[in-house]
Amino acid sequence: MTTNESWEGLRLDGRTVVLGIIGDPVAQVKAPLPLTRLLQARGTNAVLVPMHVRGEAVGSLLDALHVVHNFAGIVVTVPHKQRVAALSMELLPAAQRARAVNVVRRTPHGWQGDLLDGAGFLRGLVRSGFDVEGRRVGLVGAGGAGCAIALALAEAGAAAIDVHDVDETKQLALVDRLRALGHAAGRWDAASPRDLVVNATPAGMRPDDPLPISPSAILPGHTVAEVIMEPSITPLLAHARQLGARVVPGRHMMDEQLEAMADFFFDGDQR
Repeated sequence: MTTNESWEGLRLDGRTVVLGIIGDPVAQVKAPLPLTRLLQARGTNAVLVPMHVRGEAVGSLLDALHVVHNFAGIVVTVPHKQRVAALSMELLPAAQRARAVNVVRRTPHGWQGDLLDGAGFLRGLVRSGFDVEGRRVGLVGAGGAGCAIALALAEAGAAAIDVHDVDETKQLALVDRLRALGHAAGRWDAASPRDLVVNATPAGMRPDDPLPISPSAILPGHTVAEVIMEPSITPLLAHARQLGARVVPGRHMMDEQLEAMADFFFDGDQR
C-alpha cells in the first residue's frame, strides 16, 4: 500500500481543521492516519499531521500556532511531554498529577493540556489479559509517559511501583510523588524480577540501542510491556519472548487512546 492509497477517501479542503503531533524524532509515530480516519468517520473534518520539533522550539511553536484559527490542538510525544506541561497553560487533573501532557487543545485564551497515556496503557494491559491488582511493577523511565503509567498502575491497585531512570533526580521525584499520594514505591535496579516490567523510555527505537533493563529482571510467565510503537516488537520484547514472558507491544497504548483523543479535541463537536 502506498502512502497516497492509505489516505484515499479522506476529506481535505479549506474547511479542514488541523491537528499536529510533535516529537523529536517523529518518524516513528503511528497516530496520524488512524486518528484522522476515526475523526472523519465521526463526521469531523480534521487531519492529524506529524511535526518534527526540537525541544527548544516547542514554546515558540505553540505561540505561533495559537493564531491559526483552524488549528485545534497537538498530540505530544517523546521527549516533549514534561517540557510542554511546564509552559503557561491550564492543566487538567491527570496532567497536574504527572506534570506531563500528551494532548493540548487550543482555547480562546491559550492552551489546555491533559494526559491520556496512563489510562490508555492500563486499558491496553487489561485488554491483553493482565490483572494489575496486587502485582509488583518494575518501571524504566520517569519521564512524562513513565509518570502517567506509574500513577495509573498504582491507582489500579498495583502492590508497588519500583522505578529506574538513568536520571536519578527524575527517579527520586517520581518515587516521592507516588509515596506522597499514598502508594508503595521504591527505587529499582532494573535487574531484580518484577511481575510486570514496563519500558517507558525510547530505548529500543533504534537497532543499536542497548536493552533498557537486565535480562535477569524477566522471568517466564511474567509480563513485559512497551510504550515504543516502532518497531512493534522491540529487542526487549523479542528477548522477553525468548525467556518465556508474555509481551505487550507499545501500539496498544495508542489504540486505546484514539477515542479519548477525539473526544478531547472536539468534545463531540461535528465539523
